[in-house]
Amino acid sequence: MTDTRAWLAETLDAGRIGAMQQATCAMLDAAAAEGRLLIIGSAALPMRIMRAIRAGGGRVAAMVEYAPRFWGRDAEGVPVLPLDEALALTGPDPVVLVGIWSPQHVHGHTVAWLATRGITRILPVMAAFWRWGGALGEHYQLSGPEPLLAAAPRIMAVHDRLADAESRRHHAADLAWRLAFDHASLPGPRPEAIYFDRALLRLPEDAVVVDGGAFSGDALEHFLRWHGPRFGRYHAFEPDPISFANLTQYRDRLPPSVAARIALHQAGIGAAAGELRLDPSGTPGTITGGSGSVVVPCVTLDAMLGEERVDCIKLDTEGQEHPVLDGAAGIIARDQPALAISVYHKPDDIVTLPERVIAALPDAALHLRAHDHDGIDLVLTAVPRRFQP
Repeated sequence: MTDTRAWLAETLDAGRIGAMQQATCAMLDAAAAEGRLLIIGSAALPMRIMRAIRAGGGRVAAMVEYAPRFWGRDAEGVPVLPLDEALALTGPDPVVLVGIWSPQHVHGHTVAWLATRGITRILPVMAAFWRWGGALGEHYQLSGPEPLLAAAPRIMAVHDRLADAESRRHHAADLAWRLAFDHASLPGPRPEAIYFDRALLRLPEDAVVVDGGAFSGDALEHFLRWHGPRFGRYHAFEPDPISFANLTQYRDRLPPSVAARIALHQAGIGAAAGELRLDPSGTPGTITGGSGSVVVPCVTLDAMLGEERVDCIKLDTEGQEHPVLDGAAGIIARDQPALAISVYHKPDDIVTLPERVIAALPDAALHLRAHDHDGIDLVLTAVPRRFQP
C-alpha cells in the first residue's frame, strides 16, 4: 500500500468527513447568527453565497476585497470593505469564508494574508456548499462531500490505475483539498505543460490532433511548443464566435506552412449532430445550452472526421466531455488515440471520466496533472503504449 493510497483512504473515511462537516456547518451557523462572518470576494460566487446565507436567516458582516477599487461599494446591503475595517465590525476571531474560486486565486496566499491579522478560523469556498448547497444550486465543480464519499471504492480503483507517483499525488491531493480542506498539500501547477507534455506523450511527426474547446489558441500554442512544426493535421473546434475570431487570428499569424495544416471549425462537438445555443463571452468558460443568443452547429467527431486517422484528442468542453466522447466512440475504438481530458467541470468528473477512459483504452498509461492553482484545470492524459516516451 503506497503512502498516497493510505492518505486517500483516510480522506475518504465517511465518519471522519461527516464529523468535519457537522463541525464546519455549526461554526458557519454560529458566526452568521452572531454577525461575525466575513466573506472574501464580492464577485458572482461570493454574492451567491451571501444571498444563500441571508435567505437562511444568517448575516454577513462584510464582504472583504483585496483591491482598493472595490472598497466602499454596497453589495445588496452588505458593505465591501478592506480587511481591517471589516474586523472592526466583527471584533477578534471572526469566521472568514473565502468565496473565491478562480484559476488566478491561491487559497494558501489568502490564508497567509489573513494570518497576518491573527485570523485562524478560515474556510474555503467548498464549505459554503457543505452548508448552503441547496440554496446555492449547482456549480460546475463544487458540491457537498456526499457524492465523492459514495464513490469511494471507485475513486480508489482509479487511483490504483494511475501510472506514476506524481499522478497519484495529484489525485490524492485533489481529493484531500475537496474533502478535508487540505490546501497545503496541493502540488504546484505547470501551466506551460498543459495537454501535450513530452515527458508524458510522444506523438508521431505526422500526428493528427483534435482540439475540442480550442478557445483562442492556447492549447494549439502549447502543442506547437512541445511537438514542433512537424504534424499531419490539427483540427480545432471552438463554438464561441469571439474566441473563434481570436483563434483565427492566432492561426493566421503562424508561418503559412504550419497554418495550412490547421483546420478551424466554428462548431460545438457532442453526442449527436444538431445546434447549440450560447452567449458569446470570449472567455474560457463559455457555456452552451439553454436560450443563448447565438446558434452554432454541433457535430460529432465520428461524422466530422470520417475515416481520417486520429492520434490524439484533447477535450476542454465545459462539462460536455461525456457527450463528446459518445460522439467519438468510433474513432476511439478504431484508432485508440491518446486522450487529454479536463476532469474538473463537474463534481464527479474526477471519477466518471477516468473510469470511461480506462474502459476505452485499457492498456493506456494514465497521468493526472494540475495546470492551475488549487486543483483547478486537472487534466487526465491517457497514453497508449505506442505514444509513451
